Amino acid sequence: MNMIHRNTRSEPAGFQRLVAYFDRPANGSPTATRWLGRDDSRAIGCYEGLRLRSVFQPLFLTATMKPFAWEALLRASDANGRDVPPEQAFRVPETADDIVYFDRLCRTIHALNFVSLAVPDDLLFLNVGGGHLSNVSSGNHGDIFERLLRHCGLQPSQVVLEIIESRIDDLDCLVDAVAAYQKRGYRVAIDDFGCQHSNFDRLWQLSPDIVKLDRSLIVQSETNPRARIILPKLVEIIHDLGAQVVCEGIETPSQHALAMGVGVDLVQGFFYARPYPELARRSLA
Repeated sequence: MNMIHRNTRSEPAGFQRLVAYFDRPANGSPTATRWLGRDDSRAIGCYEGLRLRSVFQPLFLTATMKPFAWEALLRASDANGRDVPPEQAFRVPETADDIVYFDRLCRTIHALNFVSLAVPDDLLFLNVGGGHLSNVSSGNHGDIFERLLRHCGLQPSQVVLEIIESRIDDLDCLVDAVAAYQKRGYRVAIDDFGCQHSNFDRLWQLSPDIVKLDRSLIVQSETNPRARIILPKLVEIIHDLGAQVVCEGIETPSQHALAMGVGVDLVQGFFYARPYPELARRSLA
């Protein structure tokens, strides 16, 4: 295993400040169990025995099939090197402060790894947990993370924040969070739209920049004629609201053909590229 570098004296000042922000013992323990560091050239993190790292999956413009942006995804492993599913990792923090800390730590790791690979105009998609949104005071969403981003070398305009709106019951909190993020220059994407309790009433109130359709919609459209009729109308309505539409979770040629035929702006999925530590830049035109 590669050596973990915790000494920051030779690192840029921004990285040193990030290390200082995240280097915290848990529950008064003298041993730091939560920290940000490097594994060779990669930013990594540790949280209560979990090793945290980044992979990136590209989103492609349907008009050109060139990469438009990259979504950062968490990869976690335990002390024995065994993979831990991301959804399980995000259940480890329990208190409000810990949930906010863990969410920011993951996004900062992704931002550092992205900026080391990116060129100007590259765009980063970052997921924001519902627990994080509800534990940040109204109007302050994106404030601290903007400062962390600047230490990484990124601006809010280079970031799209993904939110799964159907998992957040407090609509007022969600509306305030989206407005605060957009005011600071972030773009906001509503993720997994069309699953569970997603509804258009929320889209009208949230005014997102991007809507990512849940993959169940494209899967149903393969076999259900009614779903095939409804899907392009859904895309049209979202366009009328002023948002771009992403069809994610594309895994087969037939799903690709359906997505291209309904007028979405962007596509994403294993059919095009799997998540990888580097930024895949191959055009699929």
